[in-house]
Amino acid sequence: MRNTLLVMRHEFYKTLRSTGYVIFAYIIPLVVVLIIVGVQFYQGRAGDHGGTTLNTLSQFEMDVEGYVDQSGLIRLIPFNIPADHLLGFENEEQAQQALESGEITAYYVIPSDVIKRGTVYYVYPDTRSYLDDGQPWVMARTLMFNFLEGDAGLTDRVWNPVWEVTVTSIAPQAQDRAPVGEDCSRPGASCESNDLVRYMPSIMAALFFIAFMTSSSRLFNSISMEKENRVIEVLMLSVSPGQLLAGKTLGLGIAGLLQTVIWLGAIYFSLNLGGSTLRLPENFEFPVDILIWSLVFFLGGYGLYANLMAGAGALVPRMKEAGMANYIAIFPLFFGYVFGLMAPLAKAADSAFLVFLSVFPLTSPLVMVMRLTNRAVPLWQLMLSILLLFVTAYYALHSVAAMFHAQNLLSGQPFSLRRYFGALVGR
Repeated sequence: MRNTLLVMRHEFYKTLRSTGYVIFAYIIPLVVVLIIVGVQFYQGRAGDHGGTTLNTLSQFEMDVEGYVDQSGLIRLIPFNIPADHLLGFENEEQAQQALESGEITAYYVIPSDVIKRGTVYYVYPDTRSYLDDGQPWVMARTLMFNFLEGDAGLTDRVWNPVWEVTVTSIAPQAQDRAPVGEDCSRPGASCESNDLVRYMPSIMAALFFIAFMTSSSRLFNSISMEKENRVIEVLMLSVSPGQLLAGKTLGLGIAGLLQTVIWLGAIYFSLNLGGSTLRLPENFEFPVDILIWSLVFFLGGYGLYANLMAGAGALVPRMKEAGMANYIAIFPLFFGYVFGLMAPLAKAADSAFLVFLSVFPLTSPLVMVMRLTNRAVPLWQLMLSILLLFVTAYYALHSVAAMFHAQNLLSGQPFSLRRYFGALVGR
């Protein structure tokens, strides 16, 4: 047991420190979430500046700016703009000096024909950040306030003429248009009006295919490389083949589970909190039960395919022969990926063939996750699929454990389909 834990810890920490794992498991989901949060913040900031009323202007931190009024229009400053935050200058030379001395951050030049041309010049220093677009809306509000002779209420109404839009649909109800109707409250192909919601089952199938491929391939590559560089011979002096298999499977499985949890958390956060940014329907919610069931199928799918690929790795003497063995072990998963990706787009996610693939152990980890994301799946199908998946994973574990002995690990025989499948069926 101690040797198994040592191997597990080594594989786990080695994976966590690898560049590919850090990028794929941490950086990419973090960047996605930060982009969505950043866009939301920018939209909220732009909305606040564009739609705010005079009564709330003072809530925002404002830069001190100046203006040169060549038109003589500005007689009043809106009462919610602090007097020392918008300074008047007689000419542009004075404003330029104030800008250079740091008294103001920018200044406006209101030409004499501003009413005719509708043009105001905004001057700011070259040292300003590229992302800082200033606050030209302050002068726009000030001019409007003076155009309307200092009427704050009228200025507020003209600036934001529509406070609320009441929508009344005269279209026929969904049940009158189609037998099932459009449901955009959760992911699924039935939501035809929103492409992201509609394609989400396919996105989940693609995400889990990548998760299975990366997690299982790490185990395959680890064993194959240790065989090729003869490190396996040193390991055999300290640990048994069974301890080596168990430790590698557990260590890389925990790393793969952590990666999947981070990705699912990023998806859940992005979809449930980024509705307006991603243009999702108002009543849309990504169900948390999809995440829970998906993790269960990841554990079963990893246990199955990691063991299948570990067995192939045990029989591969050199990395140049790893390609064929890798493809053979992963082919059923790729088969399920193709149908899991395309079925929602063809509106065939609940066809009899896809139901069979979602229960068949070699394809269920992907196809069932796709069906769960597409719509609710009967509980008996879920339980049957999980039972068959974990029983098959247990059988694969025992078959590969029998294959995982010194004769195979230290042998230089070329990879053979006959040896591989013979070992899996116990011959």
